[in-house]
Amino acid sequence: MKKSWRLKVISANLYHLTSVLPRYKQSFLVINVLMATLIILFTSSCGKAEKSVKTVTEEENVVMELEVESKIIFKMHMSDLEDYYDDLEEAVEIQNWEKIKAYAMQMKNTSPVILTGRWKEELPYDFVMLDTKYHLHTLALVEAAEAREMVKLNIEYDNVKQTCDDCHEKYKKKES
Repeated sequence: MKKSWRLKVISANLYHLTSVLPRYKQSFLVINVLMATLIILFTSSCGKAEKSVKTVTEEENVVMELEVESKIIFKMHMSDLEDYYDDLEEAVEIQNWEKIKAYAMQMKNTSPVILTGRWKEELPYDFVMLDTKYHLHTLALVEAAEAREMVKLNIEYDNVKQTCDDCHEKYKKKES
């Protein structure tokens, strides 16, 4: 009697499994077809995004007008950055850690590449690398200010100054 009870349960479970299994196979097939379609669409669209980015500039006249305007804006932001630098220098001299941290954060959140208003690919490689160095050194400057480590702060402060000087030497036009 025990065997018959077990056999009934097993046969009922097997019947349920065999009736549900084809449904899973169908959904598995649908999922495979969807995945294959997505892969094909993804691979066929590769490279199209880069082409559309390069075709953003439409007319030479518009680009020239924007260049003059963006130069003025860039100079204005660089002047602000120079003010942050001067304020940071004063805060370092008197060791005002809150101001040091605030000015270091303002410098860290300013990126010369972003201020140009252009894509990184449109800018000289050296300029982008100097921007990266600047960002890393200002990040280390913020960390030193948060840790209140004067030795590390002075080292990173000098690194930021050197990075700015290197960039100005190479890219800043002399005003006569």
